Amino acid sequence: MHTALRVALALAICIPSPAWAQAELTFDDAARRTLDAAPQTAAVSARVEALRASRTAVGLRPAPSIEVTAENFGPPIGNLYDQFQITGSYSQRIERGGKREARVALADRDIDVVEAEYLAQRLELIADVQRHFVRAQAAEAAIGLARRRLEIAQELQKEVDRRVASARDPVFAGTRAQTGVAEAEVDLQLAVRERDAAVARLVALWGGSPDGVSIPADRFLDLAAPLGPFEPSLVALAVYQARGARADAAIDVVRASAVRDPTFSGGPRIIGTGDVGLVAGVSFPLGGRRLAEARVLEAQADRQRIDADREVERIGLVRAIDHAAAQAEETRHEAEAIQQQVMPKAEQTLREVRLGYNRGFFSFADVIAAQTTLANAAERVVNAARRYHEAQVELDRLTGRYANLAEEAL
Repeated sequence: MHTALRVALALAICIPSPAWAQAELTFDDAARRTLDAAPQTAAVSARVEALRASRTAVGLRPAPSIEVTAENFGPPIGNLYDQFQITGSYSQRIERGGKREARVALADRDIDVVEAEYLAQRLELIADVQRHFVRAQAAEAAIGLARRRLEIAQELQKEVDRRVASARDPVFAGTRAQTGVAEAEVDLQLAVRERDAAVARLVALWGGSPDGVSIPADRFLDLAAPLGPFEPSLVALAVYQARGARADAAIDVVRASAVRDPTFSGGPRIIGTGDVGLVAGVSFPLGGRRLAEARVLEAQADRQRIDADREVERIGLVRAIDHAAAQAEETRHEAEAIQQQVMPKAEQTLREVRLGYNRGFFSFADVIAAQTTLANAAERVVNAARRYHEAQVELDRLTGRYANLAEEAL
């Protein structure tokens, strides 16, 4: 990193505005606070509890039933078969084919899907925190540059005032120098407000207060080359894996449902003569095979769709990773090229022009042009660094870099 840029950034960190105390907020702290305060946590917990209750319900055996029937109402005529009869029966359906186990497995897979999707949501929240953190760091770096521009403008004003006082420059040159200082002061105020707004947006993610919070930006301009090879996020693909396992469980449920369940019944029969007998029976449902086969085919087709969606997601992740890595490398080269090739020459030009101006060889406009060139080059470096970090945020999201952080307190 070039010395002038490092000094400017150090100024932004070491000289806070009066309303701000020095309480540095790290990215990990911001991410954990956001995750802890995320409203999705309560919603997902409620969903999981509901699914667990459903799992308990589907794991129960079929409830038995009791049936009471009465026959041959009316006065008896002496025939045994015309006597008043009451029959009570106890019926129980016996599940076959592993229906209960299949239902329980499906309920477990539903829970797995919810948890996998929730983990992916937490990674998205972390990426959102990263984006706000980068914007706050960029705003912090911009304050350092604004302070440096103000210092240069104030130094130039002193030089111009001396030349005006000695009648070597016209009075308007002094007025123009004062205008440059005023512009630099306004730019510094706007940079501070932008930093404050960026920090406020960051802490709003967990409902915090920006008072007394500062963002460390000392390494904002240290840009490392992206280290590959990069692999798609296992968290994103795990969602499709969980959905595929749920589809397999749904297929098992449909197949188990195709197995016919017998219903056994038995009970006493009381006849009007006072005699008592026993009745027993068994029943099987008929038909339904073609419907069951159609439902199995439907469930298998849904499983194939999930596999296809997973492959589409994987290919999309690979392409997006390549794009983010290329963008990070491109912006890194841009920042390094400006620091190494443009900044030294711009600083040297400004020094030489100011020296020549004091000796009467250059005009005030030449000094302003050299000062503007240096300021623009420094601003380009900060903008390139911001785009680099934004590309890194996307790269981290796509590769699931902070999966361990997302899994904390789950």
